[in-house]
Amino acid sequence: MNKTLEKILAIVLLVTMVAGLSACFEETGFGNESASYSTQNTIPVYKRSFFDVAQNPYYATLKDNEKNVYSLIFEELYKGSRKFECPVKTNAEELSLAIDAVLNDHPDLFWLDNKYSYSYDPEDGSVKEITFEFYDFADTPDKLHKAKVALEEVADSVTSQVRLKTTMVERELFIHDYICQNTVYDEAAPYNQSAYSCLVMHKSVCAGYARAFQYLMQKAGFTCYYVAGRTEGLNGQVINGSNESGSHSWNMVLLDGEYYNVDCLWDDTASDTYGSAIYPFFNLTDEAFRYHTRISMAVGLPKCNGTKYKYSNYFGKTVEAESIVFVDEE
Repeated sequence: MNKTLEKILAIVLLVTMVAGLSACFEETGFGNESASYSTQNTIPVYKRSFFDVAQNPYYATLKDNEKNVYSLIFEELYKGSRKFECPVKTNAEELSLAIDAVLNDHPDLFWLDNKYSYSYDPEDGSVKEITFEFYDFADTPDKLHKAKVALEEVADSVTSQVRLKTTMVERELFIHDYICQNTVYDEAAPYNQSAYSCLVMHKSVCAGYARAFQYLMQKAGFTCYYVAGRTEGLNGQVINGSNESGSHSWNMVLLDGEYYNVDCLWDDTASDTYGSAIYPFFNLTDEAFRYHTRISMAVGLPKCNGTKYKYSNYFGKTVEAESIVFVDEE
């Protein structure tokens, strides 16, 4: 399940606000701002056309100035910057939305820890400087480089095998199975909101599973999204997967012009329970994904209506989602 990220208020020169990357923003004097800021100070080298809206759906949900902030953040993080000035005139609310969008679109920014900070001008609330926390495996340039190499080696190995599969859905299934067969669900796993925890450490939670699947699928040429949501209507834990009405993450994939839902973690835990590989949560429609509800920015993602590539429709018989038994844990 996703962790609720901390928010801390501190004074540093101006004021520094530490906020959770995916949490809602608390009332601090910024949440109710409605003034529209000028975009005259945006950096011209950040060209929006660089971000394909089909591959970066969260970018597509942003307003114009939020897209400028997104571009700035992505470019700075991608080159390994932890602290940088914000020449785009923006406020706390826009910054929060842009950061969430960047992280949801880009699992390859896997070294980011669960919080960031920023300083702002107390007169108009405009953000002046942004600072991100990096995981300790990437807190120096040399360690970051080594971490990138380690993750890319896994991706290269997997994608080289993926290319041997004939159809796109067979390639998708190979990536799904690789993650399930090489990852243990562990709420105490370090770095568990990152693809790194799943693909390098081999222990993670739902966010790690979902970001790893997104990362490998994108490397293999798929359109694949990370989806944040909740599991609702359950009577306890789902085969050791998520708590009742708890935070959860999964994926969407585009095949032949139609979208499908995929939940690697729930397939993994279901398979563990049944003692063999089963695929009740592989390529389902929104209607069939009955226990999953999107939240926040994920609400605006496309509907999943594809049925052709549901596991039982394409590969053959498996345990269906409606047959899964939910039990209370003692």
